[in-house]
Amino acid sequence: MEKLKFDYMFGEENKELNEKMKEAYLSCAPAVKYCKSLGIPDEKIDTYISRVFEFVCDINYCKKCPGIKNCQKENPLLISKIEYQGGIIENQLTPCKELIKRVAFERQFKIRDFKDEWLDKTLRELDKTKARKEAALIYSKFVKGEETQWIYLYGNGGSGKSLFAATLAVDAATKSLGPICYINSSKRIRELADLSSNKKNQEEFQETLDLYCNARILVIDDFGNEFINDYVRDTIIYPIISTRSNKNLLTIFTSDFSIDEIETLYSTSKAGQLRARQICRIIKASAKKEIDLSTPALY
Repeated sequence: MEKLKFDYMFGEENKELNEKMKEAYLSCAPAVKYCKSLGIPDEKIDTYISRVFEFVCDINYCKKCPGIKNCQKENPLLISKIEYQGGIIENQLTPCKELIKRVAFERQFKIRDFKDEWLDKTLRELDKTKARKEAALIYSKFVKGEETQWIYLYGNGGSGKSLFAATLAVDAATKSLGPICYINSSKRIRELADLSSNKKNQEEFQETLDLYCNARILVIDDFGNEFINDYVRDTIIYPIISTRSNKNLLTIFTSDFSIDEIETLYSTSKAGQLRARQICRIIKASAKKEIDLSTPALY
């Protein structure tokens, strides 16, 4: 509906324009119903028709919502609401329901190390290779509350591992299954190591580690490419892996390496081989199998 132009408060100067706005109001059943629920008499509708018409325009525009990114309203992502007090109709702008949903959706992510444009990805858009179907089935069982099996995705670069894991996380966020952490392993493990090396940052280190240990869903992207030494393995990686396994929390890995190769990478010393083996045994037990996405995905 094209918005009528007016630049006055009560509209009494232009009877024809007022009549058009009144006609638009009477043709908008939701607006009429809402005004009646507020107990607004017809004469007040006439007096404040320009304000009521703002409300009508928003209702008609939002019926065919073009989506958050394409909102072309004068006040994007806000809706005009009317209030009636003391015989006066006032307009108020409030966030639209799509914006409220979007904010709630994005708040599901406590850490999100992937591109903004991936937030709009859906599982329907992904290719249906056997490996991806297998991973999607494991995820669907988690969503249904049937089983929490970890998902270990590995393969060569360009196979779409990160995007696939992000899409699973996005789907979980739309279902309010958070809190969710999607972390880039290289970035976030280094960050934790830096925090732990400074006594002043011990509280922040522990809070961040606890977040990764206890988030309902954790995606560890690019696993195995983080800085690796005995301290990182024993103080950061092992607590995250073991705690999440004990609490049966969904953990999704993407990696260039198989789990056996991860064990080799984390065997940074002879004594460390035992801990590296323990970490990988936990991953194998919780994930049950690796899913090879080496065949490039056409995204």
